[in-house]
Amino acid sequence: MNWGKIQIEALKKMFLSSDTLSISSLSTYKTDKKYKTYLDAMPQACNEAINYILENGRPKILSHVLTHTASNRYDLKELVENFKKISEIVYDGPDDIQYRTEGAGNILNIKNWLHGEVIVYCETFLDSIDSETPSSQEIDLDPDLVNLIPLYIAGELYKDDDVALSTQYLNEFMNQVSLIGEKTASVGPNQIETVYYCN
Repeated sequence: MNWGKIQIEALKKMFLSSDTLSISSLSTYKTDKKYKTYLDAMPQACNEAINYILENGRPKILSHVLTHTASNRYDLKELVENFKKISEIVYDGPDDIQYRTEGAGNILNIKNWLHGEVIVYCETFLDSIDSETPSSQEIDLDPDLVNLIPLYIAGELYKDDDVALSTQYLNEFMNQVSLIGEKTASVGPNQIETVYYCN
C-alpha cells in the first residue's frame, strides 16, 4: 500500500460516506476545507503509527555481512541504513570471538576474529513521511502491517469529531499490532546470539 492509498483509506474511515475518493484527486482534497486539516496532519500520524508498529508489532530487520578490519571496530550507523539497534549477531567460523557494543550501542567491537563470517541483523527505522512525500511512495513494511496504518490515522485525527469511533479504531489498531507482536516473538530470538562453526 502506498502513501496515497493510506491517506484515502484513512479519510474513508473518518467520514464513512458513500463518496468515491481517489488518489488522483488528493491534491484537490488538500484545498477542500472538509479534508484539508486532516490531510495536513496525516504525515505525523502515519509516522507515529509506523513507530508504534516497529516497537510493538514486528521490527524491520536488515542484515549486514561485516568486512574484517584491522581495528576490529564497526560503526553500524555507517554500515546499515537507518540503524536503530542490534537484533542478533551470527558467526559461522572456528574462532573464539568476543564482542561488545560501545557508545550508544552502534559501535561493535569484535576480538579474536580471523576466520569465518560475521552477520549482524539490525532493527532499523523507516524514512519519515512528510508533506513532500509523493502519493506513490510505498511504505516498506509487510502488507499486514501497512494495512493497519489507516486505522491509527483515523483514530488519532478523529478524536475531536467522534470520540467513540476514534476509540474503536485505536483499540482495533493496538489489538492487531499486539497479535502480530506475539506471533513475531514466538518464531525466534530477538537478541544477540553467536552460532559457532563445526567441522
